[in-house]
Amino acid sequence: MINIGALLIPVFLLVMAIEWVVSYTRRDKRYTAENTTMNLTIGAIDQIGSLIYFTLLYFVLQYAYNHFRLFTTTNIWYQWIGGYLAVDFLSYWYHRFSHRINILWAGHITHHSSEFFNFSNGFRTSLFQGINRIIFWALLPVFGFSPIILVLILKVSGLFDFIVHTEYIPKLPFLEKIFVTPSLHRVHHGKNELYIDKNYGSTFIIWDKLFGTFQEETEKVKYGITSDYLDNNPITAITYYYQYLWKTMKSAASWPDKIKIWFMPPEWKPGQPPLQHLAFQRGKTFISPVLKSYAYFQLLCSVTGLISMLVYKNFLTGWEVFLFSFLGVYTMTNVTMILNESIKASFEKQEMIRLLFGILLVIITLVIHVKIYLWFLLLFLLISIFLMAQTHYSIKASVR
Repeated sequence: MINIGALLIPVFLLVMAIEWVVSYTRRDKRYTAENTTMNLTIGAIDQIGSLIYFTLLYFVLQYAYNHFRLFTTTNIWYQWIGGYLAVDFLSYWYHRFSHRINILWAGHITHHSSEFFNFSNGFRTSLFQGINRIIFWALLPVFGFSPIILVLILKVSGLFDFIVHTEYIPKLPFLEKIFVTPSLHRVHHGKNELYIDKNYGSTFIIWDKLFGTFQEETEKVKYGITSDYLDNNPITAITYYYQYLWKTMKSAASWPDKIKIWFMPPEWKPGQPPLQHLAFQRGKTFISPVLKSYAYFQLLCSVTGLISMLVYKNFLTGWEVFLFSFLGVYTMTNVTMILNESIKASFEKQEMIRLLFGILLVIITLVIHVKIYLWFLLLFLLISIFLMAQTHYSIKASVR
């Protein structure tokens, strides 16, 4: 069967595109190509990772259900309504712990590090966050919830999470008594002192009201994280805080501090030396219009290819899934670097090597499996080689 869940990705992209058009029309600068591409690339990496961690999640849930469940029920109401409430309750505590325990915050910080707040933020989720959740969700089958129903509930809950990432929906006082609304989730993403560590709820806001973490939107929200962070590289966005924790652990004076840094809150400081966040280079590289056009072509083709792969993954071999994933994610990462003007002087040479290596991999695969979609992938890479050559010529001509 095709992967029906992946068919929702184009719907989300359409919703995002409509909001972007509204932003452009109003000239309110709530979208930029650089930030949106960053979010989409991080989302693509997470979607590829989910092919592994959702499978792992299901097996962990099944194991817990088979060996540790306290009782068995076939009650549909309990399984679905009770299951959704249980998932949401656990999501609140997982989310809260993810802000208060460094090793969990390292996986979650990626979702907060953007200085923009729009529907594209719904894609901005680190694959490490999905991995971290597994141990939390393993508690639910103990209470008789079916693993397959839990996985479906988690996916439905994820749909709700997407729609609250917008600045265009105002406060909804009546709904805010029970549900997380865009206004309440804007508060959660704020780095204002008033808003930090507030509104952890996923679907229902009642948990925040019960456990003292509720906050209404009362002042203009400033988005992003409080540390000095430069959002121009998707790999850095995903690994930034892990690098910081590793650097801090190595420089800590005592072994207790080396261990504690992973489990303490983000604001905790060891005795000696004090915590120092990573330094970021803020210089930019000139990007020609031709190179930008190349980037947009690459982005369109890679997004289309990855969505198609996710939809039809059950018809592909493991090698084909890897090939499409590798080339798609690598391409989107390069596009993000181009649009954020953060490529290095050696980019053209490295890009040509990447494209030639990709062609070699596709040709080897075609020798083994002659399939029409591989010919499309080969055509994409050949066109990319031609466009990259034109980009090089344009840059040389402009220098003269």
